[in-house]
Amino acid sequence: MLRWSLKSRVVASTVVVVLLLTVLLILVARQYVVANLKDSLQAQQAAQVKLVAEQLDDKFEVRAVILRRLAEQLASQLDHRPDELKRNAEQAAPIPELFDGLLLAWPDGKRVFDTRPIDHNPDVSGRQFFQDILRVASVVISEPVITQVTGTPGIAMAVAVRSIDGRVRAVLVGRLDLRREDFLNALSRSRIGETGTYCLVSSGKSPRYVVHADPAKVLQPASFVDESCGTDIAHSVWDFAWPMRPIIARRRLETVGWELIASLPAKEAFSPITRARSKILAVTAVALAIAGLLMWGVARRLMAPLVSLEYAVQACATDLSRSAALPTARTDEIGALARTFSRVMGELVERTGALLTARKLAEEREARIHAIANHIPDLVAYLDKDERYVFVNQAYEQRFGISVDEIIGLTPMHLWGAAVYAKVLGPPLRRALSGELVRFEAEHVHDNQPVCFDVTYQPAWSTTADRVIGVHLFTRDITAERQKMRHLEQTILSDDLTGLLNRKGFDRRMESAMIQSEEGGQIVALLLVDLDNFKLVNDTYGHPVGDKLLNVVATRLKSCVGETGAVARVGGDEFAVILEDVSTSDKVRRVAQAMLSATCETFILDGHQIACSTSVGAALKTPCDGNTRNELLLKADTALYSAKHSGKARFILFGESQTIASVSNDRPRLD
Repeated sequence: MLRWSLKSRVVASTVVVVLLLTVLLILVARQYVVANLKDSLQAQQAAQVKLVAEQLDDKFEVRAVILRRLAEQLASQLDHRPDELKRNAEQAAPIPELFDGLLLAWPDGKRVFDTRPIDHNPDVSGRQFFQDILRVASVVISEPVITQVTGTPGIAMAVAVRSIDGRVRAVLVGRLDLRREDFLNALSRSRIGETGTYCLVSSGKSPRYVVHADPAKVLQPASFVDESCGTDIAHSVWDFAWPMRPIIARRRLETVGWELIASLPAKEAFSPITRARSKILAVTAVALAIAGLLMWGVARRLMAPLVSLEYAVQACATDLSRSAALPTARTDEIGALARTFSRVMGELVERTGALLTARKLAEEREARIHAIANHIPDLVAYLDKDERYVFVNQAYEQRFGISVDEIIGLTPMHLWGAAVYAKVLGPPLRRALSGELVRFEAEHVHDNQPVCFDVTYQPAWSTTADRVIGVHLFTRDITAERQKMRHLEQTILSDDLTGLLNRKGFDRRMESAMIQSEEGGQIVALLLVDLDNFKLVNDTYGHPVGDKLLNVVATRLKSCVGETGAVARVGGDEFAVILEDVSTSDKVRRVAQAMLSATCETFILDGHQIACSTSVGAALKTPCDGNTRNELLLKADTALYSAKHSGKARFILFGESQTIASVSNDRPRLD
């Protein structure tokens, strides 16, 4: 198998560089030669066009001079007969040597004589050249047109026949066929070089081809500017190397203002360079081949020591003892490289031994860590960045009833279930994968029993500490601890006698309700309930009966409130009721009326019929009133005080003058 060696790359790179430099030199030289050749051909072609243009100007000027002289002769003979004028004109301006026809017309346009047969319109006053000669004093040459007599392109040259005082008495017109052999017909057959052509473009608002190599284009519209006889092509970015645009030379005729244009195709103009291109390419190819062979030999000789070093290094890959064969005695760069490699190989042998020792220690430590992890009752695991288990301890096997090998490769969603993952485990895990240390407590149902866990997600960073590569999971079962805490909390917050919330439980529930009112925009109602004449019951029947009465009252109050509120015993015979999310005041009124009705009924305790009643005071907390907990308690207490002093067994809402009595069915509206 051939190998793309350094030696081959050096030779190839050298050849490529030489090739690029050669091509660049050729292009620069070609551009220089093309530019000089183009300038030379342009100058030569411009001189030739100038000569042809001067010849055409001479032809027009000779005919103009003859017409002016003939006009001077005819100025004194205008009173002669037309046939005499015609004969004199033909003698002075031979036909057809100079003109194809002569015409003399009066200023009104009517013809005096015409050497050609008169067409259907003897009046020439509508001709443009006739109108122009009446306005100017010079010779007027018409635009080229197809003549009606011969059907060939021609022009008319007109001069004014003036009296001694300068007044125009007649107009002398000389017709000229542009296809005459001695005039422009030869120009259409002339060539610039072998393939170049001439064309002649008229002036005016609508320029036309007067002469063109293609007869079909004669008198066809031409361009106003930069006319090239229709041979020019679009500019190309490669014109500097392979010119495609023809060489154009142009000259304007002084007599008529027409433009003479010569176009030489680029193929003929730059043919010497084109013929030399193949020879230059052949010489370049031979030079490159010779340069490549020479560079190959030079590179082979210079890189022979490097090849030997390569073989020695390859031998060291399988046998470290072969490093002694390295050419370390050389004094050049290869010797320095061999000495450096030999030193590196020595260090590699030492480090390899150290790595083997470290690997053995690491394996022992890993086995020890796994043993420790497997003896921990808590769930210990490691997840990769794709949320797949890479390591789990044996506690997982005991927890889920499947082997460790089956758990490896699963995701928490597969192991714990989609519901637990979406609600409990997933969001904190995504935070940990973003680099955040997450600790939280989670609770879910397992085997129809609530289970609580304390979970820690610790991100595992890469060696460069710039990205998270996984997460360490530590999950501890705290179900028993949570149950003990809840039982203890229940004991602390409950009243020993009635089982209702005690004062501390009431304070905590009240604080929660106030926060809910502020954040959730809800109305909270606080009702304070006091037993009327409870001291008399204790004094009459004794404290055991009084305690039973408190229990029965607590039960009735709780039944009146239901699950929508909380009932607490805040004093000896004082109770408090918290109603959350009170949509209307009717709800408060209904609950108060139910409590008044329930407590005014006769109690039968230990064979005694005891009549008892309660007084109720209430206050409302709205999200926008800004009342604190103490202010709400003070308002409810004030309403309770008013109920007591208004006859007892009544309900009063703070800020309302009306009351609800236990013996009345009236329910005044609370606005």
